[in-house]
Amino acid sequence: MKLFSFEVLFGQLLVGAILLGGLYALVTIGLALIFGVMRILNIAHGEFIIFGAYATYWISHLLRFDPFLSIVLAVPVSGLLGFLVNTLVIKGLTKSFDAPIVSSFGLLLVLQASMLIAWSGDPRSIVTPFTAESIRLGLVLVPIVRLIAFVISLSILMLLYLFLTRTFAGRAVRAIAQDSEAAATLGIPVQRLQTFTFVLSTCLAGLSGGLVAMIVSFQPTLGPEFLLKSFVILALAGVGNIQGIMAGGLILSIAESYGSFFLGSGLRNVVAYLLLIVLLLTRPRGLFGEKQVREV
Repeated sequence: MKLFSFEVLFGQLLVGAILLGGLYALVTIGLALIFGVMRILNIAHGEFIIFGAYATYWISHLLRFDPFLSIVLAVPVSGLLGFLVNTLVIKGLTKSFDAPIVSSFGLLLVLQASMLIAWSGDPRSIVTPFTAESIRLGLVLVPIVRLIAFVISLSILMLLYLFLTRTFAGRAVRAIAQDSEAAATLGIPVQRLQTFTFVLSTCLAGLSGGLVAMIVSFQPTLGPEFLLKSFVILALAGVGNIQGIMAGGLILSIAESYGSFFLGSGLRNVVAYLLLIVLLLTRPRGLFGEKQVREV
């Protein structure tokens, strides 16, 4: 029997961090889209992620569907919630910076309280046929569920990048992000595309929530934790830089993985806070912030 070594442990932590980093990037991209296009800092972003987790859980639990099929069905449900929120709460507030923040904070409280009332605060998780399965790469075990989540996250991010850079609608969204008034003078339907962006953001949040639910247990109060992670990744990447967000997700997941190992799992979020503070003090534009104007 081979002795457990530090090298194996280091490799196991690194592989786990890489796989989690892709999911972190997917968790963040919806927040980046809304802020880049609508100039709204959606404080309730984490609650949309948790709603997606619950939507996936209940579709799988009540309808006895495969968990991955349940995610596909949960995405439009999350998008519908996003459309309703945008129509009833966000729309008409985009010309002000403060009002949407206050409104989205109120929305955070409403969504969190609603989920607590409807589904209680008990932790839940989604069990898949691959939950206990792993594949071995040398001496390192790779959990299949995390690998699937990583592949899905990376694929969605690549498709989103192609949409934003290769399609007319995507280029129109980027034009609005650069200058919405100039885009409107060119005949671009700004309000319609802003609504589309908000709905797309909530769909992505719902998708990431469904994947999160297959990896960790979740509850209604977990949303702010994902909001914090998204803030840190945006601070690393700069807004509107998909490649930077992917790199930022990887950096955060590696920092959390090794930080929680050496400092204890209870300080996992402290690592994220410290990373955010250091970035704001040393690189307020982000590690990739210089590319923001060209990439958005």
